[in-house]
Amino acid sequence: MSAKVTIIGNLGRDPETRINANNTFIASFSIAVNHQRKTATGEQVKKTDWYNITATGKQAQVLAKYVHKGDPLYIEGKQTFNPWTDREGNSRVSADVLVQDFRFLGRSDNRSDEGRTEPETSNNMIPDDIREALNAPDDLDFSGDNFPSVM
Repeated sequence: MSAKVTIIGNLGRDPETRINANNTFIASFSIAVNHQRKTATGEQVKKTDWYNITATGKQAQVLAKYVHKGDPLYIEGKQTFNPWTDREGNSRVSADVLVQDFRFLGRSDNRSDEGRTEPETSNNMIPDDIREALNAPDDLDFSGDNFPSVM
């Protein structure tokens, strides 16, 4: 069972891309969500939650092309919790999200514009031509497009 979640955070790393056995383009990255609160004594406590994000198909291609480490991003998706064991043998649980929808929220301020490709939009939403491509049939050939190389 999975839960639908909405996350607004910053990319922890550039998307890593691959194509699976079914020839589906996949992009994976992490999102950091920062929280601040005051304790009963008035002390500021900061906490960061990390989410593993996976996008598939055309959404993965768009994200791989336009987002980079540090960029803010709005994600809607299905959340699952997956148990794993770390190197020391401790049981851990990761919060994983499969992207259903996303929105660009700008870019991080610590990046230069040099070499940067970002869709030009008035409200940082997905441009109409990209939105149309996301809704197009899955049998389109992207081999001539300039998408990042697959790892």
